[in-house]
Amino acid sequence: MTQKAMKGLSVHTLGTGGGPIVSSSRAGTSTAIRVDDATYVIDAGMGSIRNYRRHASWGELRGIFLTHHHSDHIYDLGSYLLTGWQVPGEAFSRPVQVYGPGQPPRTPAVDDEHAMLVDARTLGRSMAGTKDIVDSLLNTVFASDVVIRMADEGRSDPSEWVIGHDIEIPAEAQADPVSARHPVMEPFEIYKDELVRVTAILVDHRLCYPAFGFRFDTAYGSVVISGDTAYSENCIRLAKGADILLHEVIDLDAILNTFPDSETREGIAVHLRESHTPFDEVGKVAQAAGVGRLVLHHIVPNVPGAADTAKMESFAREDFSGPVTVAEDNDIFTVPAPPGSTTDATGWSAVPAIMKAEVRA
Repeated sequence: MTQKAMKGLSVHTLGTGGGPIVSSSRAGTSTAIRVDDATYVIDAGMGSIRNYRRHASWGELRGIFLTHHHSDHIYDLGSYLLTGWQVPGEAFSRPVQVYGPGQPPRTPAVDDEHAMLVDARTLGRSMAGTKDIVDSLLNTVFASDVVIRMADEGRSDPSEWVIGHDIEIPAEAQADPVSARHPVMEPFEIYKDELVRVTAILVDHRLCYPAFGFRFDTAYGSVVISGDTAYSENCIRLAKGADILLHEVIDLDAILNTFPDSETREGIAVHLRESHTPFDEVGKVAQAAGVGRLVLHHIVPNVPGAADTAKMESFAREDFSGPVTVAEDNDIFTVPAPPGSTTDATGWSAVPAIMKAEVRA
């Protein structure tokens, strides 16, 4: 049984772990935002689809928004797209819109000199846009399943139910995958319906370009998802005055301690150091943005027992004057607060475990 529909705005942490790892403690990063009886999913990390069904039905799903194309953010994407495709009693009620990065015009690099090294390393491989990824899932990866079910069960073309979109970065931002991966810019609208307005901005995830943060504005309040990023002035600009900011966080020493010495360890260390926000800086982002609540997710390291979440929360509280929560899978934050929840001055609440969605096998 999924959670009963409620009016208002709620945020559901479907997966709170970061990194391409199979973890027994946290599902891969994914968040659902529910507005009245509609649901919008941000990222599709490994294992998150099971948690989605604890919080919402397939008929409520309107959109999926991908911050970037690192594997830990899209592992479950195919499952999200096919599982609600015309299953009796468990089907999409409208076409699901999937928004995410387009294909960069060239492979991202730190500068032009680095670009020559990158081209040599990548051996002529190219990146893909979200529309192509969605089309490939429907028409190549799951092609046999789709054809058999259309032939055997009479289902219609899944492309009528799942529609991919490449996010177009405004030309005036003058963004570039080498010279300007996250230029100073204003948030821009990528999606709007009668319940939400979604805006995006480029954030700093090193060579992962484009990488976006998203903001959802509703009649009840506003929610910002940082995406994967180092400390980002653009993210601060996006989150100004938001009711809640879900921001990634990393303990670099702790994650590096989980890696054995190898040829790739230093390369991974550079990526982690320059692509993510450490626990002693994340509170500064929330304070500068003036948000109502800070929720830490995309926890790295995502190895059972490796992350000191109490330390992460403590450091964030030193710089941010509002409430701080280190999210666990299936946490729910609501506006307005339901009866029996613990509220704070912002009006946001963390729903106690007893009120979380029940599951029926």
